[in-house]
This record gives sequence, C-alpha cells and structure tokens, in this order.
Amino acid sequence: TLVIADDILILNDILISGNEITHESVITRELIFAPGDTIFKMELIPALQRSRENLLNLSLFNFVYLNVKHLGDNLIDVTIEVTERWYIWPVPILEYADRNFSTFVKNWDWEKINYGAWLKWNNFRGRNELLTAKIRLGYVKEYALAYSKPNMGKNQSHGISGGFNANQQNEVFIETVNNKPVEYEPMDIPAQVRWNVFTQYSYRRKYFTSHSLRFEYYDYQVSDSVAIENSNYLGDGATRQKFFMLTYLFNYDVRDSKVYPLEGFNVRFKAEQLGVGLIPGYNYQTFRLTGIMMYHQKIVNRLYFYNATKARFSSEKTMPYFLNKALGYNENLRGYEPYVIDGSDYVLTLYNLKVQVVKPNSYTIPFIGMEQFNKIHYAVYVNLFADFGYVNNEFPNPTNTMVNTWQFSAGAGIDLITYYDKVFSVYYAINRYGEHGFFLQVETP
Repeated sequence: TLVIADDILILNDILISGNEITHESVITRELIFAPGDTIFKMELIPALQRSRENLLNLSLFNFVYLNVKHLGDNLIDVTIEVTERWYIWPVPILEYADRNFSTFVKNWDWEKINYGAWLKWNNFRGRNELLTAKIRLGYVKEYALAYSKPNMGKNQSHGISGGFNANQQNEVFIETVNNKPVEYEPMDIPAQVRWNVFTQYSYRRKYFTSHSLRFEYYDYQVSDSVAIENSNYLGDGATRQKFFMLTYLFNYDVRDSKVYPLEGFNVRFKAEQLGVGLIPGYNYQTFRLTGIMMYHQKIVNRLYFYNATKARFSSEKTMPYFLNKALGYNENLRGYEPYVIDGSDYVLTLYNLKVQVVKPNSYTIPFIGMEQFNKIHYAVYVNLFADFGYVNNEFPNPTNTMVNTWQFSAGAGIDLITYYDKVFSVYYAINRYGEHGFFLQVETP
C-alpha cells in the first residue's frame, strides 16, 4: 500500500546495437530484466549496473553502455550498445617454460623456450562458444583441441565441453630437495608423455551460480630411467599410470568483475575423485576437496580490501610425486617464487589493500582504424599485501623444511589493468627468511 504508481516503471523493449557477430540471445541471457517487467525506480540503476557487469564478464565486449529512454506513462526502453572484441586469435607461441617468470630470469636457460601456434576462437558462431587448438614445440611439446558450448536449452541453462591434450617433455621435475624442484633429463627421452581426454556438463540456472560435472581420462608414461631415479614418481616404480577422474565444481560469483574485481565475493568448491575403479592396477584412489573464498570490499573512495582463502584436503596422504603438488605451481605465495612446497593438504590466505591511483579510463589510438583495437581501457592500483600458507606433508624429505610450518610474506606492488583482460603486476616482496626482491607477473583471469 506504500507503493504509488509513480514508483514503478514498465519495461517496454530492449534495443541492442553494436553486436555484428554476437546473437542477441547471448546478450539478453545476462540481463536481470526482460520486456514486460515492472521495475521500481530505486532499483533501476542497480539493475542496469549489474547487467552491464554480467555482460563485461562474458569477455566478449571491450565496452558496454546501457541507457534508458522514457516513453511516457511510466514506460521505458533500455538501449544497450556494445563494442565487440576481436574474436579469432591465431597467436604465435614464444614463451618461457619455467614455473614463473622470476625463475626463468634467475636461470636464463634459453633451452626452456616454447614456440608454436595457438588458435583461440572466442564467440564462435556468435553464440559464446569457444574453440581452441594448440601446437606447441620446443622445450615442451603439446597438441590440444577443445570446444565448449554454453547457453543450451530453452532457458540457456545448460552447457557442454570436451577436448584432448597430448603433452611430451624431455625433462621433468623428478623430486623436491631443499624446497626446490630438481630437474632431470634422461638419456632415453622423452622423459614423460601425458594424454588427457575430458568431457564436461555445466548447469547455470540464472546468473551467479553454476554447477559442473567433469569426467577425465589420464595416461602418464615415463622413461625407465625416470622410474629408476625416483621410484615414487608414478608410484611403485611404475613407468605408466592410467586413471579416470570425476570432478564436481560449484561456483557462486557475485563479483563486479572477473578480470580485476573490487567489490563482491566468490565461493568455489571442487570435489575430485582420482581413480573411480574402472582401471585395474591403479592403487592411488583418493578423494580431494578444494575450497576457495574471495572477498572484495570498498572501504572508502579509491581504497579497497581483498582477501582470498584457499584450502585443499586429500583423503590419502601418501601419493606419487606427480600427484603431490601443493604450493609453487598453480598456487603461489608471493616472495616464494624460487620454491615449491609439496604435500597432500594446504591452506593459503592472501590479504590486499588496494589504492586506486588512476581511475578506469579509456583512450582512442588515432592511427588504428579497427574498432576492436583502437580504443583501450586502463586503470592503475597500488597495493600492500600479506600472504600466509601452510602445507601438510606426513612423509616429507628432511631437506624440505618449508612443509608442516607456516610460511608468510609481505610487500607492495603496482597493477596495471588494460584491455583484453591483461593485468601487469610489478611487486616487491620479502618472505619469512628475509629473502626479498622485485617480481614481474602478467595475468589473465
């Protein structure tokens, strides 16, 4: 009874422009309103902002603008103007093959260079499908093909994906000594060949929550000398391990951006069963549960707080070396770039305080004619950080002193965020042992 007619707006139509390739259904799928909806005036601007964030998080558009046309009698139209990205990327590969850039700079091992070609076709057929193909040669040889199709079904809630990956290495990290991976190149190369085939089904009913079920097959083969050098590399002196893996993933994401979020939070859970009893002779069946919580909060104007906490639990504590990786590979403590910490379980928590030095802005490059490239966006942030991590390893090598004890580091850095989801970071970090230095990092989400 407190609502009067002037408080309500009726959405007459949605008018979309700029989508020369993208189907309108892909865009309307991310909007939290539809023609015929009634919207309270106080809710209109938040609804437009949330819809814009959803569209940008697709990584299909460089810019998205939403506006309102008032038609009278409380009727409105919403206009959406998008600037599409360039979607087909036949990219030459020239990269270092170390775990991180800092390790490569320290060693300057030019044999660890990969080269090749990578095709990434975003928004394939204009339906937000993704097609990728890769041929990588050099230090690591890799051949891969993958395809994903979201937004299937009447309500665009279902998705499927699948692909394969073949990987060959002449050198492997065969063990960890003194908290650093030891490289080994046998005479009977290749040292390791790995095959992976996967299929995945995803369900996303509305906007922020998704569920995925992934089924994979792995086939690892190593040379005889690798198995002799470390009999636990694949376990029990084996030169081959084959197993299936079943994974369930849950993701609830209400962050304002997936590239460089400043507000909102993200909760993820991953439950993995390594070995499902379909292949006889695989003796390392284990259940792993991984949880991630990311929290972003604006404190005052231009000042932001961020925390990410990640943890993994494994039911089995004695695993082959290739399955026992924790920190220093995909998960890192800043200031510990030269090191790896192996174990079955770990917890990692990162704290950041960010100051926005340059607000998000855009610049048009006058001598570039293509709309997909001539207008770039950028922002700069200065941040202070502190990282903490703990890895549980019940049977460690005595030289690996970083396990079973808390590790921590702190420092400061600068982040540059620019177009096509690139985040360039330079930071200074010091760890608990007093080791310190400058580090460079280039990321995409």
